Amino acid sequence: MPDINLIKMENKFDASFWSNLKNLFKESYTKDNVNILFIDDLDMPVVESLRKANYKVKKVKDIKDVDDADVKNAQIIFVDFDGVGKSISPLHQGAGLVKELKSKYGTSKFVVLYTAQPTMPADTTMSSLFTIADARMRKDSDVTDFTDQIRDALKKLK
Repeated sequence: MPDINLIKMENKFDASFWSNLKNLFKESYTKDNVNILFIDDLDMPVVESLRKANYKVKKVKDIKDVDDADVKNAQIIFVDFDGVGKSISPLHQGAGLVKELKSKYGTSKFVVLYTAQPTMPADTTMSSLFTIADARMRKDSDVTDFTDQIRDALKKLK
């Protein structure tokens, strides 16, 4: 009978290997399976338009913390610059909320900061907060501009 040599294999794979492997087999997001959250204290007519276009959209007036169930469930989050995020960042409001969302969730959530103001404030403290968002846009943009942002997010989500 021939000798059988058993070779002990040590696990030499690190955490990044397993993370990359998991991402290879992860289902990509599409219009049919992505959850979109709008955080805005005012009505947003675009929300209803997106619903009519069969997007899964939810709108809330504000959130108390970044562990909110609506936040955890969403992959794309639109955040208003004014009037939201006061409990998280009383001074910077929506921009501060975006910073906390990106800090907690990184690339697993695509966050868009939008405003009704003609331009984002030029103050250096605030401008650094704006660059944290994955995208920025005007609140009064056309529905097609919002769908463009969603399509861009679907390509970039991890």
